Amino acid sequence: MNRSSYCFALPLSIVALSVGNGLILNSAYGHGEEADYEPGTRVEAALAATWRDEGVVVNSNGIWQIPGVMMGGEAYPVEEGVALDDAYLDVHHFDDSGWYGRIQVATHDNGREAEMHHAYAGYRSDMQPLLLQAEVGRMAAMLTPANLEHGTQRLFSEAPLALDAFFGGQLNDEGMRAMLSRSGFCLGIESWRGSAFPATPGTSGGAYDVFLHYKGGRGPLNWHAGLWGYQAQALGRVDQRYGSGHSHGNTAQISAPEVAFDGDTDAAGAFIRARWHATEQIALALEGQWMQVEPEGDIRDASRIATTTGEYTGSWLQGVISVGQHDIGVRFEQLVLENRVSGAAAQELANLTGLYNDAHEPERSGIVYRWRANSGWSLRLEYTIDDSMPESGERVALGLVWKETLYHSRRD
Repeated sequence: MNRSSYCFALPLSIVALSVGNGLILNSAYGHGEEADYEPGTRVEAALAATWRDEGVVVNSNGIWQIPGVMMGGEAYPVEEGVALDDAYLDVHHFDDSGWYGRIQVATHDNGREAEMHHAYAGYRSDMQPLLLQAEVGRMAAMLTPANLEHGTQRLFSEAPLALDAFFGGQLNDEGMRAMLSRSGFCLGIESWRGSAFPATPGTSGGAYDVFLHYKGGRGPLNWHAGLWGYQAQALGRVDQRYGSGHSHGNTAQISAPEVAFDGDTDAAGAFIRARWHATEQIALALEGQWMQVEPEGDIRDASRIATTTGEYTGSWLQGVISVGQHDIGVRFEQLVLENRVSGAAAQELANLTGLYNDAHEPERSGIVYRWRANSGWSLRLEYTIDDSMPESGERVALGLVWKETLYHSRRD
């Protein structure tokens, strides 16, 4: 099968095999709830801070490198002690003519500096029975709703393992998006500059994706399911997490090997989220996500080169039961990573890049209790068994989450 078309050939039967968590199942496609498109201006702020008794196990160089995959982007390890997982100030404006915009300043994963996380404009046209939508600017890819979430929105404080390993924590880039919606279905296409891992910008870089989502409900049951495909091109891609351009935790004293990747990354995935309201006070939510990633290209340093191809799968299952203001949830995650590296320098470069994994299959599981004290504050207690590295680890986390609408003006 042609590699460039593979990521769009995912069988629909995958959706029937997945189960999904809909802690919030929105009634509109886009970034957040239907209120995002009410004429007017809204200003929101959020913060998530967590104390952990242990951090993620790192390698002998102090680098978080899951064996078997080249990592990058914003995939930073959680650390022992208190950390700011997520903080943002978000401004939305929607005009009754259909034009809208969003600016979000944020810091994630114990970052020392705030950055412009989102800055985009869009137009929404209701052409019954079709809804047309176009957006341009800096934004998060919509291929799966998990990519839109950070520590203040997720059930768990840590990002899914597959997103950290394959997409640098989150696909957030400069680009364009077009969507066509009807009767619960949404078909979208996105084109990206390539500044987000695993792509690079420039004439030999960039990325694009397509997705098909469906939201529906019957009685007390709501669901959100989807398929997506993604392709990225990279030239001279290196792990920049530990360079001088970013400062997370103690990364200023750590340097990653100067090994570059030139090549393509094809990916495809499926997800489904569902939420069942048993009573007014009791609800059950489930989530399942599956993705397959295939990088192919060359890895090189200043004097050596080797050819590499990979076949990766990542998945997670998550469930939560809510009783009143209390949530109890569990999550299980798994990665399967296979690489073929060839060339005279294959062994040395595979070791430097972390592609050699000695048949290790990363896994992680966790349980969480969350108390939603009121509409703004919640308390989160987590226990994690982390087998993503050859050396297993366990950690306990206690965190606070705050979310508030600071200003909301509606125009009728």
